[in-house]
Amino acid sequence: MVALAASARLDADDVLRIRWAEPPADETTLTLRREDTAHTVRLDGAAADLSRLDLAAGTWSVHAAEAEVITTDPGFSLDGLAEYARRSRTRALRTFRAPSGGLRVDVRSVEPYAEVTAVHPGEDKLTLEGFLAYGATPTADEIVAARRKTAEEVTGPVTVTGDRWHAELPNAPFAVETERGFWDLRIGALNIATLLDDIPDKKNKVRFPARHVVRDIDRVRVRAYYTDKDHLAIATTVVANAEAS
Repeated sequence: MVALAASARLDADDVLRIRWAEPPADETTLTLRREDTAHTVRLDGAAADLSRLDLAAGTWSVHAAEAEVITTDPGFSLDGLAEYARRSRTRALRTFRAPSGGLRVDVRSVEPYAEVTAVHPGEDKLTLEGFLAYGATPTADEIVAARRKTAEEVTGPVTVTGDRWHAELPNAPFAVETERGFWDLRIGALNIATLLDDIPDKKNKVRFPARHVVRDIDRVRVRAYYTDKDHLAIATTVVANAEAS
């Protein structure tokens, strides 16, 4: 026996809201299960408050009246994920539809960071835009690109309006490069990343155009890219002028 949900979404207060296509026999409770652990929560109409449940990190299946909740809904929207991440929190819950159709709740620990929503590789500078996630507060008014091997830095200004941020990183200072290098980006103590677009493995799927800083006999190719953790970084390569294209 199953319970069929037409939609199942978590709001920013960790309240699971279900619209039933076929209501379960018992519409008063929901049970979340993971391995040998189960948590039962009151179902108030179509809403279940998960905020007070002591859910360990991992994936939980959702059941109603001993029946697994099945859904055709993906469980989230990009706008909903952005609204959720704008709240200060250390634990994030996310609903999704498993390949079997079962409703799942993913639980993970989170830290404040700077979410990137737009990347503009210009001829003179890299412009980034985004918002502050999970209660992030910048401790500096500049963006820093730090080279991994040498700790050299390239900096640029950051403007914060409400929870939105705008940063500009000039290309010219990367002319100091002497070999291939990788530069990690931060705003104060905050990592800069794109974590809410539901695109896995962005390092191998998203490619930004390169820009070049011309020197006397060669040039430095500057390209933004995503790391394995979906953090935004800069790769620099010294190329001969004839190879720049």
